[in-house]
Amino acid sequence: MIVRDSQAPARKIRGVTLVEVLVGLIIISIGMTIAIPSFNGMVARNRVATQVNEMLLSINLARSEAGRNGSRVTIQAQAADTADEFGAGWCVVAGNPGDCESNVIRVFPALIGEATLNLVDDGGDDFIEFSSTGGMKDDSSISIDLCYAGQQGRRIFISPIGRSKSHSPTDLDQNKRPCSCTDPQPEGCS
Repeated sequence: MIVRDSQAPARKIRGVTLVEVLVGLIIISIGMTIAIPSFNGMVARNRVATQVNEMLLSINLARSEAGRNGSRVTIQAQAADTADEFGAGWCVVAGNPGDCESNVIRVFPALIGEATLNLVDDGGDDFIEFSSTGGMKDDSSISIDLCYAGQQGRRIFISPIGRSKSHSPTDLDQNKRPCSCTDPQPEGCS
């Protein structure tokens, strides 16, 4: 027979107090307040990088197709807007500039978010044309500015031989800094 001592201390079952729950919620809310803006900035920077890479991909595709086929290849804006030529999407087409209806090699969708993709000093053109050797059609360089609201822009510079590279607003070469996204504007920007 087991005899229980009535004088033995009872085990206390202890829960979480309201004060401890509130302190935990305050710590979590402070962490979220710090993390969410940083996460949104990271998403926007990644979107800019993705959109620049899409244009670089289309430039390299057009250049290689021009050299491979020995004929002109064009990156054509789908809906020309003087302030945002390629923002509505673009396509790579074989032959002379025109539209994205015939001889299409690949179509690229419109930019996502508040982004613009604009030719610099375009003279009214809404296309980028590569010669049969893979260089620029008139042996001149071309610049394209990508801007995204609240983020540093990027400039894609295409050399006369057709090579392309992305540049930031802090680039050492003033001519390769994006115009439409920086304030004050670099030299040569209007």
